[in-house]
Amino acid sequence: MTAMDSVLERVRRVDPVREIDVHEWSTSAEARRLLDLVVYSGVVVDRPRRHRTRWLAGGAIVATGAFATAVAASGVLGGPAPDPIRAHLAALDAGMPSDLRLNPDVEHAMAVASTTSGVLYAADLKDGGYCIEVATEGDTPRGAACVTAAHLGDRAVEVTAPIPSAVTSPLLVGGRINDPRVERVVVRYSDGTSNDVELGLERYWLVEVPDSVRSIALTDGVQIAGVDADGLDVSTLAVPPLGDEDPHGTKLDKLQPVFVSTISSGDDLTLVLGVEGSVNAAGATSLELVYPDGTSADVALAPDGSYRLLIPFDRQSDFASSWGKLVARDASGQIVASVSFSSVANTQRNP
Repeated sequence: MTAMDSVLERVRRVDPVREIDVHEWSTSAEARRLLDLVVYSGVVVDRPRRHRTRWLAGGAIVATGAFATAVAASGVLGGPAPDPIRAHLAALDAGMPSDLRLNPDVEHAMAVASTTSGVLYAADLKDGGYCIEVATEGDTPRGAACVTAAHLGDRAVEVTAPIPSAVTSPLLVGGRINDPRVERVVVRYSDGTSNDVELGLERYWLVEVPDSVRSIALTDGVQIAGVDADGLDVSTLAVPPLGDEDPHGTKLDKLQPVFVSTISSGDDLTLVLGVEGSVNAAGATSLELVYPDGTSADVALAPDGSYRLLIPFDRQSDFASSWGKLVARDASGQIVASVSFSSVANTQRNP
């Protein structure tokens, strides 16, 4: 049963559908009226007792900013995701070839868990997986995470933990229970305290770190445990520190002998428009790009070891399904370091 199915079931209990197909009925104005009745009459997750418990307007159901804000404020579940969330989830497939598209059902994405400061939205994937997105300030996307059906067994409990957007922003962690053995989710902190998580719809969950352990979560992170009916851990997952120690995402670049970042177009992620980065290996004096067919081109190095090379137009598709290489050499021509790279699409296909 999908998240949408669960809401339709509640609708049927409030005002049973006549002898028409449920999916046809769900696009009618009557469906919206009944959905509003159900949503506003008690589909509410209990507020976590001030402890706390990684990515849609459409068709007949239209979300507004005010509605999304109401969801965040009240904890009412089952409401449709607002336009910014729907658009952000849909953008996950932008530029990807058809065989790599996730195709989230953004038209039926909905609120599945909430706290006083945020909402977790979920959209089903056609293959049986799902995408989740944490939103704050009513409808501001904070990062999506998707799990395909083939990877549902990889984690007993899926976790997403967006970095706070400001110093005073709430610390939110959410996800979904994937393993049927898991009965509850527990959040543990490095000071030895822990809290049970209040579940939302369809075993989705969202928690907010309380002020009493905020500093601990920022510096030490948290542990998410999936616990079975006997109180035993089925799984544990360490969530890294929730504070942003690397706001520009470059902290680890200098630790790599050759750091490479590909330049891509959001319209077609099979293309590599260029490469840029830095050579940090001791003794390196030159850099060479080697195409998948073995031909090569020199790459100019700046005095600080940085580089940027735009790929000729007629060669931008060379990396669509193949790997190129950047080779750093010393003054004698000996290789001191190298790194492989490919298009975003091919990297997703063959990580």
